[in-house]
Amino acid sequence: MLKINVKIIPAISLILLMSACSIAGSWAFGKLDNYLNDYFFTFANFSDTQKEEIETVTENFKYWLVKEKLTEIKLLLSKVNSLNSSSTGVEINSIYEEGSIILKSISSYFDSEFIKFSLTLNEKQISEIENHFLELQEKRKEEEKDRKKETYEERLQKNYISGFKRIGIKLSSEQETILAASIKGITDNGDEWGQLQAKWTQEMISILRTNKKGSFKEELNSHLVTLFDLGPPDFRKKAERNQIISIKAVTNIVNSMDDNQFKKMRKRISVYMRSVDKILKNQNQEDAA
Repeated sequence: MLKINVKIIPAISLILLMSACSIAGSWAFGKLDNYLNDYFFTFANFSDTQKEEIETVTENFKYWLVKEKLTEIKLLLSKVNSLNSSSTGVEINSIYEEGSIILKSISSYFDSEFIKFSLTLNEKQISEIENHFLELQEKRKEEEKDRKKETYEERLQKNYISGFKRIGIKLSSEQETILAASIKGITDNGDEWGQLQAKWTQEMISILRTNKKGSFKEELNSHLVTLFDLGPPDFRKKAERNQIISIKAVTNIVNSMDDNQFKKMRKRISVYMRSVDKILKNQNQEDAA
């Protein structure tokens, strides 16, 4: 629903999809709408009618995701599977960009649904939603205190190592050294990004409080589409520079991988692709029934 947290939906979708085996993956994906319902119900005390609306939206979202996006996700996985020790930064950046487009389209799916749903919100519910986000912001600040016990580059390296593990790649100590050298120069934009998100959220809450005005839908829509372009030009430039460094870091690791690592990666990716195939097959059978 709310766009500031809709970013979680692509992650939820892919995490549930990419389970340990294809059977578990399709079972977990089948529970996606229930998971999202439980998540959205924490935003405020919604009426039974509003809860029914949310359930309809999440059920429709899951169907749309299967019919419109899973084939694209499978194609993207196949491109990851085709990487080799000669793959270039251009190839890896292309995979990243295609993935970003998919994630943005998934997030954008909820814009029109949220605008329609927001017309039903009363002042008490809007205040509850505001408090929900304030609590999340405070929680993130506390988590950030713990994270800052390590340097940004140390935390970033752990994230990369964990990310490679998710696709079956255990980095050697030599590769970890390559990674550490590759990510030097990346700028920690976390605090600034958090401030931008907080400001964006507060502006959204202010717009929600005008949901009885005639121009409300246009104003909210105009605001929602700005989430992916937050920040002044210098912030965007730092983000772009970070992306360039990140792509180079991934390229360096891929170029350093041996045959055994590629074999394990392709085995893991194949499991993910079978999970996608099973979900698509199940949906086609349901449509034909």
